[in-house]
Amino acid sequence: MSIFKNKHIIVAMLVAPVLAIIAYFATDHIVSEKPHKVQQGQAYKLAPNPNCRYPSGQCTLRNGDIEINVRLERISDATLKLVLKSSTPIQHALASFATESTEPQPTTLYRSAVDVDTWNAEFRQTGIENSTMRLVVEISGSKFYAETAAVFIDYETTFSRENFTK
Repeated sequence: MSIFKNKHIIVAMLVAPVLAIIAYFATDHIVSEKPHKVQQGQAYKLAPNPNCRYPSGQCTLRNGDIEINVRLERISDATLKLVLKSSTPIQHALASFATESTEPQPTTLYRSAVDVDTWNAEFRQTGIENSTMRLVVEISGSKFYAETAAVFIDYETTFSRENFTK
C-alpha cells in the first residue's frame, strides 16, 4: 500500500501549510506590541538606524513618526559641530560625548536662526570618534533619548574621493 493513496495523508499535506501560515499571523497579532500615543512627561528610547554603525557621515534616530538626523561637521581638528534635523518640532535638546575615562556634562543645543527644525552645538574634544554619543530631545512635553557609538562622524567610501572632483 502506497502512502500517497491514503486520503488522510493527502488532506494533511494540503491543510498543514495553511494552518502554519494562519498560526504565524495569529501569533504575531497576539504577541506584537501595539502602537500607542506618546504620554506627556514620559521618556522614550530612539532607535539608531544602521547608518549609525559605520562611517556614513550621519546617523538617523527613530521612534514611530519621530525621525532625527544627526550630522557632525568638522570645523577644526579639535572642534566639531553637531547638527540635528528633526521631522517633528523639538522644544529642547541636550547632547554629550562620553568616553571610557570621561563623563562630560551635557551641552545644550540651540535652534538655528535659518531653519526652525535644525538644532546645533559645538564640541571641543579630541577622540570623539571613539566615544559614545548621548542625546536627549524634548518633543511635545515628552523626552526622547538615544545612546550610540559615534563612529558615523566621517563619511568614508571604499573608492577614491578624486572621482568626485572631476
